[in-house]
Amino acid sequence: MIKVYAKDRHVTKIQKFLNSMNFDNKIYTIYSDSSSDNEQFDLGISYGYNRKITDPLLSTPKKGFVNFHPAPLPEYKGNLGMLRAIENKVMRWGVTCHFMDNSIDTGDIIKVKYFDLHERPTSTDELSAISHYFMFSLFKEIIPKIITGNIQQIPQINYKSEL
Repeated sequence: MIKVYAKDRHVTKIQKFLNSMNFDNKIYTIYSDSSSDNEQFDLGISYGYNRKITDPLLSTPKKGFVNFHPAPLPEYKGNLGMLRAIENKVMRWGVTCHFMDNSIDTGDIIKVKYFDLHERPTSTDELSAISHYFMFSLFKEIIPKIITGNIQQIPQINYKSEL
């Protein structure tokens, strides 16, 4: 079983994608807040979720918890990354899928999806919209691999950035 934690605006597209994967039965539940039952589950997913997931929930799933972060790690941790990117006048950006640990955005990286920007973003809303487009693409690419156990993870200290 998979438990997904996401903002309300992301629920429909996540449900539609997970349903399209043709699982034999419903294997996921989506929450828009951090309350859930105490039932065991295999994989936790945080997608555009702005609350910190902590123990005991964080350590419950057998395969761990993954986070889809709308910025490239390890350079842009936390929720001020987009603001820093605008200040830095970035022209190359990315979104990240990583395992979660007890700190914020420090877990092992599964994948960073990099992309070039056509012009420098001028607002966090603009960069967020672009990031979420690519983040959902990364979600669709990575989730089947995580479910089948076909992923590699790299400690952030060893990760070779493309920025």
